[in-house]
Order: sequence, then structure tokens, then C-alpha cells
Amino acid sequence: MKPTLALLMLFVGLPPMIAEVTSFKILPTTTDPQIGRAYDLAHTIYVNRDIVIEHLPNLPADRHELLLFLPGTNGSGAGGAGFCELAANLGYHAISLTYDTGTSAAEACATDRDPKCFEDFRLALIEGGASKHLTVSRADSIENRLIKLLVLLQQRRPRENWRQFLTEGQTLKWDAIAVSGQSQGGGHAALIALRHRVARAVCLGAPKDFNKMLDAPAAWYEQPSATSKALFFTFNHVEDHQGCTPAELQRNLRALKLTDFGPAVDAATSQYPFNHARILCTTYPSTKKSKEAHTSVVATANAARWETVWTYMLTEQAP
Repeated sequence: MKPTLALLMLFVGLPPMIAEVTSFKILPTTTDPQIGRAYDLAHTIYVNRDIVIEHLPNLPADRHELLLFLPGTNGSGAGGAGFCELAANLGYHAISLTYDTGTSAAEACATDRDPKCFEDFRLALIEGGASKHLTVSRADSIENRLIKLLVLLQQRRPRENWRQFLTEGQTLKWDAIAVSGQSQGGGHAALIALRHRVARAVCLGAPKDFNKMLDAPAAWYEQPSATSKALFFTFNHVEDHQGCTPAELQRNLRALKLTDFGPAVDAATSQYPFNHARILCTTYPSTKKSKEAHTSVVATANAARWETVWTYMLTEQAP
């Protein structure tokens, strides 16, 4: 039997906790009038005030880290709700951030012979700018949306100390941010972690950037990484064919050098701490439906099943 979060807390000397997560929504246009209305879906914010304000001794300590969750294609701020709520109960401040998710990286780049296509596409969304397949204003970029949300949260909820994730110049304090995401969002998380030293990167149903015309993983996987690869974690279903095949995904993970930390571990049959693997997989649920497999690793309906898996990826330390 796999340990629950309550049992994991006992393992580290903490009594079981009672989850009291506060969650609420904020529209992006509320934070910055320059943000367009085309993707004005509400961000969702999660915080356990008993941890970050009251510092109750029977709960995990405030991590002083932000969990940024980026939804996948056509996703919304409701995505990853169970994952973000668990993160808040582990001491993170957590945000599921909305952005332009209307086009997938695979749709744009899988048959483009340009080795930089995937990187350029993602950077347009992350930082703002133009690529062959997508142009995003700086105001609508992931970075600006997060910065302006943190500024507003600090103004409205100062006791929760959201400003700790911004520098004095109001840029993102990346080393205090754990980046995560599902599908397209997981790919963004991995690229951000290569370009910035972050607290960790968690890729769920990702990273899927594989150039089918070149029969090769995206070129950006082999860039030098600002974040230790020991702080990258991936979790995928073995029947997930969205974006790329399972065999192509394995080539992506080798290009990222995550196989240096050992082979994939089946999270459905292994025990915490999963051989300290950085590549986790599952056969649950047994399905021939690729879309169902793709979302299963982060589905809130599976939160109880994946509680220890998510806890591991959110708390495991680099060796």
C-alpha cells in the first residue's frame, strides 16, 4: 500500500494535517489593462494561510517558494486544481496561470524543418515576441501575466507575502519559483528551467517537442541548463500519444539527460520515494484513449491515487 500524505508527514516527524486551502480567481485584465481580452480566463490562486501566515507547528513549514502551474493547450486556470491544492498544503504558494493556449507546439512545429521552431514558439509565449507561427505581446506573455498578478496579490493580500517572488525591480525571482505544467505547459516549464535557475521543474504529460520531419527531439533540449537536471521531474502515461509517441518521448528525455538519473519507474506499482527517479510513468488507467491517458497524470479525479507521486516530485531534493 502506498503511503498517504498524512503518513509521509509522520515519516518526517510531523503529525497529520487538516487541509485548509484558500483558493480564489483573478482575471488577467484586472492585473494589467494592457493584457488582451482574447485569453482573459481567470488565474486560480491557492494558499494555506495556516502555513504561510500562522505558521502552525503541526503543518509543513512555509517553503517560501511559488508553484507556477501552466495548463496545456486549450486549458484554463481550473487546470491542475488537485495538484496545486496539494502544493499549497506542502507549504507552497501556488498559482495556475492562464495564457494563450489556443495553439499547441506540436500543431505549429512537428512538421517544420527549422530546428529552432519549438523554442521560438515557446519563447513567444513565455517572454512575448514573434515566431513563425505565433506572435504574443509582452503584456500577454506568461512572464508579464505572472508579474502583474504577483503585484496585485501583494497589494490585496500583503500578509501572504507574494512580493517574495519578485525582485526589487519587479522582475521574477526565478530561484524561488517551481515551474510546472501539463502537456504544452510542461514543455514551457522545462524550457524556463533551462533558461533560468528555478527551484524545480515538474513536467506532467510532457515534454513532447519532437520534430517528425527531422526525426529528432527539439534542439532546445540539449541547451546548457541553468537549473540542475536533478531538479527536473517528469510523469507520463505509457499510452499517451498526444504530440509525440511514447518512443519519441523517451528520446526527448534522453536528450534532456534525465536518463542519467536512472530508468523510468512505474509510479502505479512502485513505492515512495520511487527509487529517486526523475522519470516516472504509469499504466493507470489502462486505456486505448490517448487523450484520457495524456491528462490522467494530473487529473484532479486521480488526486488521491497520485498524492504520493505529486508529493515526491514537489519535495524530492537534489542529491
